[in-house]
Amino acid sequence: MSDQYVLEPLVVGRFPAFPLAKFLYGLDSSEKIEAPCISWLARSTTTNLLVLVDTGPAVPTKETSQFHVGLDVRDEHRIDRVLVSHGIDPTEITHVVFTHLHFDHCSYAEHLPNARLLVQRSELRYAVSPEAEHRTGYETGFRNVIPSWMKAFDKIEAIEGDTEVAPGFQILALPGHTPGSSGAIFDTKVGRHAIVGDLVNQVENWEGNGGNHIPPTLNCGIEECHKSFKRLEKEADVVLASHDYRMLDSSRYGL
Repeated sequence: MSDQYVLEPLVVGRFPAFPLAKFLYGLDSSEKIEAPCISWLARSTTTNLLVLVDTGPAVPTKETSQFHVGLDVRDEHRIDRVLVSHGIDPTEITHVVFTHLHFDHCSYAEHLPNARLLVQRSELRYAVSPEAEHRTGYETGFRNVIPSWMKAFDKIEAIEGDTEVAPGFQILALPGHTPGSSGAIFDTKVGRHAIVGDLVNQVENWEGNGGNHIPPTLNCGIEECHKSFKRLEKEADVVLASHDYRMLDSSRYGL
């Protein structure tokens, strides 16, 4: 029998003035928006499983601040501290799903001592040696910079494609934003909810324009994005966004 989960958005940083056109492919606009970095907490209603999907960005260092311009992250945004502020012991987190290994989704996992860290093997491979134009996203190949995901490398478990982690909790391979992007799918009382990282940054990526989903501008292939959208149409009833304050209109999803 499938378990059911309740999902909670946790703000773990923000971009005060992010170009909206970087979220929505084909948008001809110079508008900038404040965009949160959201880590999602999934609580099982019947077992001790406590899952995080992505863990947010790190406080910029002297080196990383040069290419993470406009990122606002403070000490209190560190994922273990955010959990404590919500009454959760970080040692109780059982799993972390990295939708991908960009700097704003995978920091501070080393402070979750008992969690299994799950990421697609293809994403891990690409993060080690990305194309030149993608290096800043992964923080890879810069002197005096250890990529955020590598600080918890000893706990990372590489998975291959679609993976059922537990009843009611599945990871789907959803390439498009990055070569190894994936999404976490949770059964809830009111349908299957999907958290898919930056394939869906804003509500509009999923709701689309004229019935068509809108890929993220930062992508590894438009066709890959559309294939992943098609999969989500079949696999999820609700798709949640990664950088959209409208996700905070509800403190819990799946009830």
